Amino acid sequence: MPGRWVVALLLLWVPLALAQAPVVQAQGEVRYVSGGIGLGERLALAAMHAEFNVHMSFAVKRAGNFLADVAVQVEDAAGREVLGATSEGPWLYARLAPGRYRLRASYAGKSQMRAFQVHAGRHTELYLYLDDPAADEGRGMAPERSAPAKQRQ
Repeated sequence: MPGRWVVALLLLWVPLALAQAPVVQAQGEVRYVSGGIGLGERLALAAMHAEFNVHMSFAVKRAGNFLADVAVQVEDAAGREVLGATSEGPWLYARLAPGRYRLRASYAGKSQMRAFQVHAGRHTELYLYLDDPAADEGRGMAPERSAPAKQRQ
C-alpha cells in the first residue's frame, strides 16, 4: 500500500529535519535565529516565523542566489548596537522592540545600509541583495532567480 510507504518515509525523515533546527540566541533584549541551509533548517525556520517580527533574507545581487555568512549589525535610533551577528544561512529572524533602526549587512568586504522601522504587532521583511565577487568573476553558483530589493512593512 503506497500510503504506508509515505507514512514510513515521513517517520524517518521528520526526526532528521528536526535535528537540524537552528538555535534561538539572545543578545541583550534581542532574540534572534539564523539559518535556512537545507530543507530541515528551512522547515524549522518556517515554523518559527511568527515568533519574530523582523525577517531578513540575503541573496546575491543580480543573480539571486542565497548567501550565508553575512555580518549583520543593527543599531537603534540612538546609534546603540542592539544586534551584532553573522547569519548562518540566508535568513535571519529577530524580535526587536518597536522603533527605528539602521541595518548594516556586510559580505565579502562590501556593505549595504538600510533604515527600517518596526511597528507593534506587525512584521518587517527586509530583502538584501549583496555583491558577491565570486559571482562577478563567473565562479559563483548559477542564478536561480532575480528579484528587486524591497522592504515590506
